[in-house]
Amino acid sequence: MNNLKMPLDGSWSICWVYTKDEWHYFEKWCSRRKGLLFYAWYSLFLKKKYVSSIHFTRQWVKIGDKRKYFNGPVTEVRRADIYDKGLINILTITYENISKNQLAEISILIPRGKLREAIDAQQKLNENLKFKLN
Repeated sequence: MNNLKMPLDGSWSICWVYTKDEWHYFEKWCSRRKGLLFYAWYSLFLKKKYVSSIHFTRQWVKIGDKRKYFNGPVTEVRRADIYDKGLINILTITYENISKNQLAEISILIPRGKLREAIDAQQKLNENLKFKLN
């Protein structure tokens, strides 16, 4: 059915590895999304860093050496969506920080050949929502 690593306790994890070209295009897409001025600043001055892999589970995403929690005691997942953005596909996880009553978003690049795995992860994240809403 899927390539998610699923231990017996129902948790799962995914590790995706990227090429330099994939990651560079994703960084350009992220900077363009923040606005023309940020894109120009990024293109001219900011050091482009290459993250070779992302690891994520039902509770957090680890990008490089930074871990972002989206499902825990003070955060709740609101939705997970997959978007086609030209040459790349993006998994977007929208979550709410309950203590601040504030929405935030994490965008994850889906590597080539891993779209089915991303769809499975999206379904797993959205299944958790159905249980919370009922």
